[in-house]
Amino acid sequence: MQHSKTCSTPSIELPCRGSIWLDICAKRFGYYLYNVPKLSKKLKSQRCMLLRFSTFASVFIIISIFVHMNRIALILLLISGSLVGVYAQDGVADSTVAGSASDTVKAEFDEIDMEAEKFYNSGIAKYQGGALSGALEDFTKAIEVKPAFEKAYRNRGAVRSDLKNYKGAIADFDVAIKLRPDSTTAYFSRGQANYALNNLEDAVIDYNGAIRVSPKDAKAYYYRGSIKFQLQDYLGAKADFTNCIQYDPQNAKAYNDRGSARRMLEDDKGAAADYAMAIQKDPKLALAYNNLGSIKRNMGDNKGAVLEYSLALKIKPDYVLAFNNRGSAKYELEDYNGAIVDFTEAIKLDSKYAYAYNNRAAAKCKLADYKGVVSDASMAIKLDPKYGYAYLNRGIAKEMLRDPDGACTDWEKAAALG
Repeated sequence: MQHSKTCSTPSIELPCRGSIWLDICAKRFGYYLYNVPKLSKKLKSQRCMLLRFSTFASVFIIISIFVHMNRIALILLLISGSLVGVYAQDGVADSTVAGSASDTVKAEFDEIDMEAEKFYNSGIAKYQGGALSGALEDFTKAIEVKPAFEKAYRNRGAVRSDLKNYKGAIADFDVAIKLRPDSTTAYFSRGQANYALNNLEDAVIDYNGAIRVSPKDAKAYYYRGSIKFQLQDYLGAKADFTNCIQYDPQNAKAYNDRGSARRMLEDDKGAAADYAMAIQKDPKLALAYNNLGSIKRNMGDNKGAVLEYSLALKIKPDYVLAFNNRGSAKYELEDYNGAIVDFTEAIKLDSKYAYAYNNRAAAKCKLADYKGVVSDASMAIKLDPKYGYAYLNRGIAKEMLRDPDGACTDWEKAAALG
């Protein structure tokens, strides 16, 4: 400060090794140096360029000092140091406020997602291992951690379906669809749950949704066709099974079921072709052999029918319907004893199968075993009080047993039942 009193201008004081001149220069530059931080927002876009300039300037300054360029070096050092200080401070502030805070929020979400995924993956593992209750619990925990976890809702719905809690499953699929309206799986799975509850109209709506989202969803076509068949919309069923086959050409059941729709439409040749194709696609599909046998019976080929039924029984020895059907074909071939054997096997497998009792009664009638007819027909009536053919057969047997009143009563009942 003593030098500042002696020197009035920077030019006079140059021989004073720059002390007073540097002080005055610093004052002149002070305004700019003080206001640089305030302008930092405008300069942010130029930060990288200035930082590079400051770095090179600093290197040049250090070299300049050593070659006695004292005044210029010190001024440049002051300027560059201020700029570096300003931008370093601004950078630290930016990192702390924007960078660190942002990273903290992201880390928090990542932690939540990781915890939800942990429960979700555990649920998947348990589900695949057959531990349904544990899987249900884990999917629920995943949802509690992450309430908008669509996959967790969808898979919990699948578990609930397996546990036959179809209403709970539908509730989960509702949420899954709300969170992800383009989820073919959620629509299809909700359709399956509605189908299980016999909510056929709702199931069709869900299959429609699955097809709308994924027009090539073969499974949705198949099950929608199954419902249409059940509702006796055989043309609609045939169309859906055809679409299923188009997108899944190896689906043997779709061929079989289209054959059944054609059979109901009295297209026996088309039905036979579809059943044969179903067998070609899956040689172990017992019901296709059974159905092909029934078509052959309709077409008068009872020997061929017996062969198809026998193939079905070879694949599935406990196939009640095939035993009954083969018995009926043998009956048409006048092999009554063989028919009785098959009907008896059907009854052994299903003691409540009224058709088998009545059919065995008819075969016994051909062998003049009228008491056996009355016994079997009576059992058929017990199982199905509205079974008109059973009343008819019992009436015939009673007449042969010299019970005309009983015969007339049974025939009247048969007539009333149509």
